[in-house]
Amino acid sequence: MQKKQKRSVWIVLLIGCCLILSSIQIESARAQEERFEVMQNGTVKDQKTGLIWAAQDNGANLTWSEALAYCKNYSAGGHNDWRMPSPEELATLYGDSKETKSEEDKFTVDLITEFIRVTAPWVWTSRRSPNNKALIYGFNYGTTRRFYRGSGMNRRALPVRSAVNEKQQ
Repeated sequence: MQKKQKRSVWIVLLIGCCLILSSIQIESARAQEERFEVMQNGTVKDQKTGLIWAAQDNGANLTWSEALAYCKNYSAGGHNDWRMPSPEELATLYGDSKETKSEEDKFTVDLITEFIRVTAPWVWTSRRSPNNKALIYGFNYGTTRRFYRGSGMNRRALPVRSAVNEKQQ
């Protein structure tokens, strides 16, 4: 009889732990979704960082120079102050809780929110390095790498702007 009691205690403890972990994950998911506000102009505002992001990347392979031009000419919401993000800014969007497949279906893309769509694992950053290279941010592992600015396979542009003095739209 004592074996059955011990087993029952362990089962109750296991169920209790599962319930606690489940509620923590639900609260964490709610907090993440409350952090991001979907604007009606095709952008997403990050309440934590104050940055406003394009709701999706450019959707096709492009070189660093093409990504720079894309971000500079982006005009969602009637704003003309869009730019390429820094690696640190992109890192604020990385999170392994919202893993999806990329357009090529070969890689995963891990974003902290479902409100921003990135279609490939790598996004160009504003940071250039010597030897005609630039940093890209990887949403598959949350790391940066150096690539030649003239290469564009699995690389995207994701425009960002600061929300300084931004009125609710």
